[in-house]
Amino acid sequence: MCKGLESIEVFRSFMTNLESETIQWRKWYGEERAEIAELPKSYRDVSSFHRLFILRALRPDRLSSALIIYVTECLGLEYVDAPSFDVFKLYSEINTSTPAFFVLFPGTDPTPDVERIGEAHGKRMRDGTLINISMGQGQEEIAIRALKDAGKTGKWIMIQNTHLMPEWMKTFERELEMVIEEQPHEEFRCFITSEPPPLVMMEICPESILQNSVKVADEAPTDMKANMRRAMSKFDQDFWDKAKSHQYVEFKAIIFGLITFHSLILGRRKFGSQGWSRHYTFNDGDLTICGDVLHNYLGNYKHVPYEDIRYVYGEIMYGGHITDNWDRRTNATYL
Repeated sequence: MCKGLESIEVFRSFMTNLESETIQWRKWYGEERAEIAELPKSYRDVSSFHRLFILRALRPDRLSSALIIYVTECLGLEYVDAPSFDVFKLYSEINTSTPAFFVLFPGTDPTPDVERIGEAHGKRMRDGTLINISMGQGQEEIAIRALKDAGKTGKWIMIQNTHLMPEWMKTFERELEMVIEEQPHEEFRCFITSEPPPLVMMEICPESILQNSVKVADEAPTDMKANMRRAMSKFDQDFWDKAKSHQYVEFKAIIFGLITFHSLILGRRKFGSQGWSRHYTFNDGDLTICGDVLHNYLGNYKHVPYEDIRYVYGEIMYGGHITDNWDRRTNATYL
């Protein structure tokens, strides 16, 4: 690969320079963050774009970090640090004839987001105005009846895990079209969730549903900072205001610790079996429910019951996903 660089004018004598400045190149090669370390004298003033070529040839492990620096310099920070997903902006883009289609990724759960906008618009599961159906065997007729009823009465309906029912999706496609053509109630909204197909050529959702929907791919990030920003966005201002009636200082500290913990265990997945020995479905729901549990504890106790909170978080909410004893020990240690 180093030899191939010589086809570019800037690197015409690259191999010769590697031999003549071996000590300097070896020192640069050993740097922990080679993307910002000073290059040997002959290539010290090379542009950030051409530095990417050198990293790709000699230090490919640092290429991702170098690309972040390059994009930030050329386009701006907003192209690197994407803003957190705002479900209220999504709501402004959907209507009676335009459903929202959530693509499911590990670590994401759109249900709390839909419940948040539902609460703001008077649609709740507890009074039956927000219907949440997780697809599986025997749910086909229930889902169709609920869809027709929601279209007539102005309820919201959330059809989850449609990737489990690819054959039934043809029926759902026809029924949804009929509901939309019959001029549904103005408050009717439809939300659909599905995992992406395992293979590119596989089709698990009819094309018309995808074309007519607002598609949301809120994939969990892999780096710590982005994970923390994303986790923080799951708690709105009402959540913080509600805490002011009890130990607010302790509440803020524990929530920050919870967010850090949540981001850590999600980030471990990128290391494969060295992170977690098995695949665990930690998601946003675990985080938000833990926040609600904290509200209940601090509202009922004069002192913070740390042992109780650690047990609920580590053994029930997050620990409930874990089946390996060593993973459970790792999880408890982080917590």
